[in-house]
Amino acid sequence: MCEAKHQGRDIENIKKGVLVGKKKNQELMAAGNAIERSHKNINEIRNIMIDERHFPYILFLQGSNFLTETIAVKRPDGTEAILKYDSGALNRIDRLTSANFSLPINKNNCENIFISIDGQSVMLQAVSIYTKPTEWKSEEILPIMSEVSHTSLKIIGVI
Repeated sequence: MCEAKHQGRDIENIKKGVLVGKKKNQELMAAGNAIERSHKNINEIRNIMIDERHFPYILFLQGSNFLTETIAVKRPDGTEAILKYDSGALNRIDRLTSANFSLPINKNNCENIFISIDGQSVMLQAVSIYTKPTEWKSEEILPIMSEVSHTSLKIIGVI
């Protein structure tokens, strides 16, 4: 199972020299919150898979609101705009890392994690979040989906 979200067109706009905002005088658009619906979808699938030992949910994020490193983008005049991954005005990846318990990004987290709290075992089902600033291509997505599928099949004992 997977979901794809695109949020933040700042890279494309800067490359084209397009200004944004109400007055069309800003280089960066304030980050949106369209990704909040992902939490609902993730929780729905967790409800379905509550008795499973794996959680093969992959979230593919793309756009300037999901940076994991600072990048430079060339403007049409050749100068560079610096987009900082840790800018609160731009980045919204933190809105989704709670869905994977702050585990590493761009990693297969399909296998459930079990922790002990006061002698009780608690199962965590973490989303596998993959992100990049530019558009995902099918040749990048397919190996990730294959790896998560392989992990799931291994966990349930099919392979």
